[in-house]
Amino acid sequence: MRTRRAIAAFLLALALAPPARAGDATGAFTPYEDILQVIADLTWHLNDDVYRFPSPKDPTGHELYQLALRRIENWEKRYPGRLADVTGFTRAEALERLSEYRAATELYRQVGEMQSPLAEKARAGAERSTAFAQAAELPDAGSDLDASLTALRKKLDAWGALVQKFDGTPYQAVAMAEEERLEGVVARLVVENRRGIDQGPQTAERSLRFLIAKHVDSKNLPEHIMRLGDLYAELARDYVEEHARPLAFDEDEFTARADRALDMYRKVATWDGAREKPEAQGRYAAFDAFKTSVLSRYR
Repeated sequence: MRTRRAIAAFLLALALAPPARAGDATGAFTPYEDILQVIADLTWHLNDDVYRFPSPKDPTGHELYQLALRRIENWEKRYPGRLADVTGFTRAEALERLSEYRAATELYRQVGEMQSPLAEKARAGAERSTAFAQAAELPDAGSDLDASLTALRKKLDAWGALVQKFDGTPYQAVAMAEEERLEGVVARLVVENRRGIDQGPQTAERSLRFLIAKHVDSKNLPEHIMRLGDLYAELARDYVEEHARPLAFDEDEFTARADRALDMYRKVATWDGAREKPEAQGRYAAFDAFKTSVLSRYR
């Protein structure tokens, strides 16, 4: 129902002016023949689940939200002032999907002040994108690790509230993607600072496993698994450095550590459709060679 109302509003706005030609614009960023063609692909993908699935691509191979934004901007340059409510509203929608919430808010507000069938919907968009902008603009770093983790906790709480607020709407996926990104930052900080944390390796492993368990439906799950493999690989290398003397080295202990990394890499290296698959295949081959080299050194 919402989609039909949005399309009806677009068509009503478009009916107020004749279609404009795009002239001699060429290449991937050409705005096609008229404004309806410019916004058609974007409108079709506005409700895509950006948390579970990768961003849609145009037939030219470009990321669709960015490409639509550039095409609209090019159209506006060729026809300044024409259908400003339609182009402004559509640009705001594209910017929102690109996490440019403050810029989207400003455009929504501009359209909301116009005599346009899109004005009411634009005012609602401005309210929503303002809330997203406020969460996005909270600091996510501090003077030290504790301060950074405290700031991230506050920012995660803000995004978590938005996940709940927009439950059942396409904007919940946007908030979930932001929440996931921040939880990835937390995990990376813990991994990077594990040597200064009590039970650092175990804490780092738990933080990465939490990320995997919570975001099992995310499009980024293969990447999270590979990051856990990276941690296991680093711990295996640490073991070799800390047990360099032949009699201190335990082959079974090293093999168990190395195999944990290889198991994670193997999961992603055999994951059909994962964009991380080639990278994981390379890491698996490299670390397997490292394991073989170490074992031959101590046998």
